[in-house]
Amino acid sequence: MKPAQLLFEHQRLVDRERILREDIERVTARLQSDPEVVELETSLAEARAIQEVAAARLRESDHEREAHRTRLRSREKELMSGRIRNPTELMQMSEEVSHMKARFAEEEDAEMRLMEDADAADQAVRDAIANLEDGRRRSAADEPSLRHELAGWTAELGEVVAERDSVWEQVPPAVQAAYSRMRMNPRVAQVVNNQCTACRVTVTSSGMQMLRKGDEIVHCEHCGRILVRD
Repeated sequence: MKPAQLLFEHQRLVDRERILREDIERVTARLQSDPEVVELETSLAEARAIQEVAAARLRESDHEREAHRTRLRSREKELMSGRIRNPTELMQMSEEVSHMKARFAEEEDAEMRLMEDADAADQAVRDAIANLEDGRRRSAADEPSLRHELAGWTAELGEVVAERDSVWEQVPPAVQAAYSRMRMNPRVAQVVNNQCTACRVTVTSSGMQMLRKGDEIVHCEHCGRILVRD
């Protein structure tokens, strides 16, 4: 192969190496810790935190309501005992009992809402547990195929790296140096229909003639990339 063709092949192998390394890294990370399972575990932890808050509010409400019930029964018993004979005191206590009953009814309504919240939180935890179990089953089922893919990519990576190095060794040192100094990506572009495929600018006739000979490195006059015939 001519120098430009060698560089183009080297570039192709470098790109394939990059893709393989990315795939290997992604699957290795997936085997170590499945992102879906981690997300489901986080969802379960959040659901349990909400469940704990809802349960704590319900317990506090139960405690307060029971204390109010005890006070209400005490005041009702005192009101009905007959020990209080002063009409004004009786009226005041009767109003107090009425207010306590109204407040107790409001607390019962509020507790019903808290119970509904607690039930919803319990259901959310059950759903999160079921989702996590399903996710773990899917992850376990996917593992054999992922390990098979990983083994294939790892073997291919070794072949690609060896071929990349072999091709690079065939590139003349001066061309290697010129290629290494370039900063654009990709550094080598094919010419199709007399156009640089990187910048879409037409290659001059003299440039096309040099490409046909293939003895010298030809740069695109617009983008500066090394050109190679398709």
